[in-house]
Amino acid sequence: MKLGEKIKQLRNDAGLTQPELAVKAQIEQSYLSKLENDKGSPSFDVIAKIARAFELDVMTLIDSLDVSYLRDNMSHLPEIAVKLEERKMKEKAKFKRGYIVAASLIVIGIALIILGSSNSIFPETVYQYKSMGIIHKGELNDHYQPHPIRDVAESREQQIKRVADNIPRIAERSTLTRTYRGEGFVESYGEDRRYFELKDERHLESPWRDICTILGFIALVSGAFGMGYTFKLM
Repeated sequence: MKLGEKIKQLRNDAGLTQPELAVKAQIEQSYLSKLENDKGSPSFDVIAKIARAFELDVMTLIDSLDVSYLRDNMSHLPEIAVKLEERKMKEKAKFKRGYIVAASLIVIGIALIILGSSNSIFPETVYQYKSMGIIHKGELNDHYQPHPIRDVAESREQQIKRVADNIPRIAERSTLTRTYRGEGFVESYGEDRRYFELKDERHLESPWRDICTILGFIALVSGAFGMGYTFKLM
């Protein structure tokens, strides 16, 4: 809004005629008429008088005017030049904050999308390992398998006796892990141990993967729009 438009609006809202406002502001009516038609170039003191006539702070009146109007028509006044510089600094700070927020949203969005597609954070596979029982010192990891142990050239008779002897020793234990530990791994219990053999792989769908991906796209799009809006305000 221009100064003339603002003065006329305030005068009409206050129910004053031009002569009445001119008296209150202690300026000539003809000069007030020029100001309302944006044909005059008032001093800061005149603007202050008009503001006081409406019981307004002069800076409140100035703040209600368009920045482009102030820059083009009133920046020659030192008081308004200082005000414009303050606005400029605030706009720069606002732009900087907006840029930082938008850039942060873009970075967070990309990170969430990568996170959602990463198997290392949300693994899809669960591995089941199974141990048949305790293995004593001197026994092989294959001690509980039902077929002959080839590593020691076990005979059929030896296999039958081993399997029969193992029946009272069987104490199954299973474990699930998201970490692949090979075809088998050993857990020690002093001189004894358990051999856990890979038995199954299960593929799971984690809802957190989709949640991260969706949130990532939302943050990315919001950051992109924020960045565009921030540069548009420059």
